[in-house]
Order: sequence, then structure tokens, then C-alpha cells
Amino acid sequence: MYKLVVSDLDGTLLGPDHRLGDYTRTVLAKLHDTGTELVLASGRHFMDVRALSKQIGSDGCLITCNGAAVNDGQGRLMQSRCIDQVTVDFLLRDPLFDSAHTNVFLTNAWLVELAAPELLRYHQDSGFCYQVVDFSELGELDVLKVFFYGEHEHLRRLETLIQERVGDRLDTTFSLPQTLEVMAAGVNKGVALGMVLEDRGLSPADVICFGDGLNDLEMLSLVENGAGKALLMDNADPRLHADLPQLQIVGSNQDEAVARRLDALMQAGALG
Repeated sequence: MYKLVVSDLDGTLLGPDHRLGDYTRTVLAKLHDTGTELVLASGRHFMDVRALSKQIGSDGCLITCNGAAVNDGQGRLMQSRCIDQVTVDFLLRDPLFDSAHTNVFLTNAWLVELAAPELLRYHQDSGFCYQVVDFSELGELDVLKVFFYGEHEHLRRLETLIQERVGDRLDTTFSLPQTLEVMAAGVNKGVALGMVLEDRGLSPADVICFGDGLNDLEMLSLVENGAGKALLMDNADPRLHADLPQLQIVGSNQDEAVARRLDALMQAGALG
């Protein structure tokens, strides 16, 4: 019996429109009634994920900004890891990044220099929105994550340059092909989930976990290697399929495959 359900959002629990399907909402309400904790683990900001969790009545822990922040079910911050100020200055002001759209996640805000309305389609259900500011006028900031939005191959080149310049101070990943995510070194969903499990007195064997993006690699590996159940979306990044070829494919987010698997497990009495 699994005691903890852990799921990524975009590409996994959310549909291709980046919204929760009606069937998924119904299943998550049933899951809540079983008393099984649902941990949402996302590259999204806490304020964004918190709004979604409230809509589905979840009171589970939230892993956000790819593990840079962990909040309990009441929204209290349990852990956070910020990027050091020297590296933040590099990410926000070096000409290397002039060709990509730069986004900054603070503990309580999303900052951009240029409006990008197309990004707001990812936040239709939560209503989370950026603030437009002049980066040159910002002082010292507690930055959880910076992400660059743009064409995938260009972002791959940027990732290589970042790793060459400051790779010892940062970790990089992709949540979607068009978003290069940058966090402090050692930050990922797997580390954050490990902390949550320790806090709960649980092990990876108590977990069923779902993911689709490269930023889910460490989290899925932790669960799989710890005798839990890690499931990969059919629509997952091809590089994640290649990195984790042993994982069972659960189906696609378009078909609300996570909800369908959870519904089947509840009917079998395997959650609780």
C-alpha cells in the first residue's frame, strides 16, 4: 500500500492546456477522502502551486521551484535554497542572456523585464502573474530560481555556457523544452522529496510517483531505486525516456493517465 502520492504538474497531472481536467479533479477529491497525502512537485512557484492545491482541496506538502522551496500543507515554509547574489547578478545582467526571456522567482513574486503574455497560458487556473521590473534597479534578492524562455536549441547552448562559466554554483534542467531552469547547486526535486520523506518517517518504498520532464529525473530515480513505484508519462521528454528506460509508462497527460492510475489503485485498496 502506498502512503504518499507524488506528482509533477505540467505534462503529468495537468493536461496539454496546462489545466486540471474534470476527471482528474474528481479523482483527486476521492484521493483526499482516503487520507493519502498528495505531494505536488513542480518547477512552478509556490504561490502558483498553492492556488491549484486549494482548488482540489489538497493539504499535502508542496515542492516548488524544482525543490528550491518546500512548504507544508498549511503553506508554511519548511526549507528553501537560494542562488548566491554574485551568481544572480551574472544571470540577470550578463549580455549572454540578452537573447532569451529571463524570469526570476523570488519567495513571494515572479519578476520579468519584458511582458510575455504567452507565458500566462500556463497559469490559467491559478491566476499567478509576473511583475514587470527593471532588473538594473534591483538590489540584493532572495532568488529561488531563474528560468529562461525561448527556442529549445538556443537554450541548450545557453545551458552549456552556464555550466562552463558557473557550473559549480548552479544546477540546470528543463521542465519543458522551452524553459531552461536554473537553481542553486544541489537543488532538485529528488533532494526535496527525500527531506519530505524523512520528515514523515517514510521511505521511497511508501511512494508512488509520476513525472514527465528532465526536472523529474532525480525524483523518479529516488523512488524507483528505493523500491517505490515511479511511473513515466508516455509524453515524457525523450531524454528522460532514455535515462530511465526501466520505468513503466503510465499513459499520456492528454488522457488524464495519472488520475486513471490513481482511481484504479484506490479501487484496489492500494492507497491509504
